[in-house]
Amino acid sequence: MIRYLTSILLLAVLPVCGQNLVPNGSFERSMKPVKSRYAGSIEQASPWFTAGLGSPDLIVQDDVPYGKQQAFEGQQFAGIVLYDAENPQFREYLEVRLTRALQPSEEVCVRLSVSAADRSYFFTDELGIALSDDSLRVKDWNSIIRTPELKTAKYSPIADTSSTWKELSFTYIARGGEQFLTMGNFRSDASTLIQPNDQTQYMRIAYVYIDQVFVGSCKPETAGEINPEFNAPPSNSEVLPAGRMHVPTLVTPNGDGFNDVFYIEGLPRYSRLIIRNKKGEEVYRTDNYRNDWDGTGNPQGTYQYELVLPDGNRIDGPLDVVRRKNK
Repeated sequence: MIRYLTSILLLAVLPVCGQNLVPNGSFERSMKPVKSRYAGSIEQASPWFTAGLGSPDLIVQDDVPYGKQQAFEGQQFAGIVLYDAENPQFREYLEVRLTRALQPSEEVCVRLSVSAADRSYFFTDELGIALSDDSLRVKDWNSIIRTPELKTAKYSPIADTSSTWKELSFTYIARGGEQFLTMGNFRSDASTLIQPNDQTQYMRIAYVYIDQVFVGSCKPETAGEINPEFNAPPSNSEVLPAGRMHVPTLVTPNGDGFNDVFYIEGLPRYSRLIIRNKKGEEVYRTDNYRNDWDGTGNPQGTYQYELVLPDGNRIDGPLDVVRRKNK
């Protein structure tokens, strides 16, 4: 099941990083000095490699081939083509083997920083992340067609060409055995949403920069540890202590005006809500819950909610969805 990112903008409550299972996730370690315009090969940032015949770029911030971009940290980052109007189905894929395989039902945080190239002729929302037991490497220039485990939000193309980075953040529950991470566009040209970049007349491609790739456990930070690089909530946002909130344990979405939605009294803005079913599968996620979840598309039963407040406090518990009929 694909888990879509609900917001490309960063969270007010940021995770504390555990051990990163992605070796060289910052792309800083390279086998020899890199000149972006002439190197092109991601293999220099071992153990990263290309999953197809297309050659992702290992880029030094002082020598960026498609405009100006500073590394998120350090000096180096990666770049890939997600779409090429002149070469049908052409793709570039970044792949790496994790330092260990994921365990069954293991919950991991998957994060990466992205930015659209200044001279990218197109923008697209088709950046997928595949987590697989085996390598996806093929001897082909074309698309690797599959359903990625994680993906950027639909109709939300990576379109920021400023020098700042946007963090994509996902929570993933493993099947067990996943030990390869692959990033790229896993859809055909016909299924790829593209948006023209009105500011450029350069190569007719959708090109994105990638840096700081992380897979590992993550926990919310305590208050006062919010990273200033990211978008915190406005200063006038109301943050109430957990003790003044009332979290219900029952939702009865039958249209009678009582308990029709999961309404949390005293809920601060910019609170993250995750709802999972009995199998631990994520059925709902938002980084700014607005008291509007009514269980649509999900059967009657007991669910588990997890609420993370802007000050870092976490509240979780069972939530029953009962579909009673009006008398």
